[in-house]
Amino acid sequence: MTKTQAVKRIKNVSGLFALTLMLSACVHQLEAPTGLVEPEISTASTHYVGRQSSVPDVVEYLGIPFAQPPVGDLRWAPPLQTTSAATASGESKRSFDATSFAPACMQGDHIANWYKGVIESFGGDADEFPTPAVSEDCLYLNIWRPQEVTDADLPVLVFLHGGSNKGGWPYEPNYLGARLAAKGAIVITIAYRLGVFGFFSHPDLPNANFALLDQIAALRWIQENIAYFGGSPNKVGLAGESAGANNIAYLMTMPAASGLFQRAIIQSGGWAVYGTAEKTAVDPLGVEFAEALAGPNSSIDTLRQLPAEQILKASEKIHANHFFDPVVDGQTISHSFKESLLGGQLNPVDLLIGSNANEARMYLDASATVASWLQDQGLMFDEDKQMRLAQVLNSDAEADQRSRVDLLATSYNYSCPSLMIAKAHKAKGNRSWVYYFNQQRDGELAAEMGVYHGAELPYVFDTHDEWLPTSKADQQLTDNMTEYWLNFVASGDPNQGLHKQSKQVAWLAYEAN
Repeated sequence: MTKTQAVKRIKNVSGLFALTLMLSACVHQLEAPTGLVEPEISTASTHYVGRQSSVPDVVEYLGIPFAQPPVGDLRWAPPLQTTSAATASGESKRSFDATSFAPACMQGDHIANWYKGVIESFGGDADEFPTPAVSEDCLYLNIWRPQEVTDADLPVLVFLHGGSNKGGWPYEPNYLGARLAAKGAIVITIAYRLGVFGFFSHPDLPNANFALLDQIAALRWIQENIAYFGGSPNKVGLAGESAGANNIAYLMTMPAASGLFQRAIIQSGGWAVYGTAEKTAVDPLGVEFAEALAGPNSSIDTLRQLPAEQILKASEKIHANHFFDPVVDGQTISHSFKESLLGGQLNPVDLLIGSNANEARMYLDASATVASWLQDQGLMFDEDKQMRLAQVLNSDAEADQRSRVDLLATSYNYSCPSLMIAKAHKAKGNRSWVYYFNQQRDGELAAEMGVYHGAELPYVFDTHDEWLPTSKADQQLTDNMTEYWLNFVASGDPNQGLHKQSKQVAWLAYEAN
């Protein structure tokens, strides 16, 4: 069996359209044209002044606060609702300048370096990549919408960025939402606390998943305010990639998030089935971190008074080998995602889920072998499974060890768990749709990169960089893919909603065999 045949053995991934990809990393921030009247919108409490997008007939409202700054006493605390100068007694609404992005949440250079590596791999100039300022005061969201809106019924796509929960920001070049909004939807990207600021386990803290609470706070703000911008609170689709997708899986299990979104799009986040640690297992690392910063028996109140830069610097050393995954703390999360999934304890939403063909490839070096990968993962197979695994991985005589490990790791961490999630979700009477993104761009550089982790993003947002080889077929795929995503957000079915073009292939709902 060839590698292609092995991939095709994934059962009933209905509507497998040959989704192409390549990560867009260096689209410069959209600048508003000059000489245009600034768009304005008033909600119950605030008058927002936005700006025209460089994309025709699209306006944008940037850097809108959805919670109070999580600083001082609010560090490692649930987010608090924003306050307003307007009152029921008739005081005038506050005016907010929503014409620029807010700083990114506190982080190191993890994501910036990742982007620069991808740019260099495609022959681009990594020095052109725009790196944002960072701050602990970072709980803001960005909104793109059509300029002309006749009623408050537009579908709303809300996106959670990836970055291993320790990096990333909601206006990375891939996530600029103007071109997607031009197709007839509202697009929102949100920030959330990262790393030790967003996921901190310590015996003196009852909660640990502050980033998930940030995401819920943003979704609540959207429910309360999106109608003013022309969006329907009943057509909210929460999409995310990598760690953002993983977080969505947990939000699907949390009662506090029930009803805040009706659709979920999980892009390359199936590995959620392998979590989650108990908070008590991670607490000792939190104690070690606190002692390194402030000495033995240091209090959380003491840590809250330290500069954010000092917190980040210490965390980058002590948490260097720690993955900031949600933990079962008994407060925000009561069970692992897998337990909730198999037990049917998920909020009722429509699900679209999938992964890319070469998710692991870019992280593997030339010395990677199947045996070393299995050993590193601590995986033990009986003799029958070993034989079947060897048959699949060795079926392509021309495949090198790195390609075989890529197939194995991608299947184990992404495609297979995605199918498991779709199957369990479907079994509980919910609608599931599955995709497999497997077409790479033209050229030798693209062939070396493969269909890598995050490569579908420029197609979702129509944000292809000029240094990426983008053909007419890539653009047609982009048109189809954006319409599938927006149709799904609007109706729960990628075939129905806003768009219906003859060039689209009918995408059948997932049916487990």
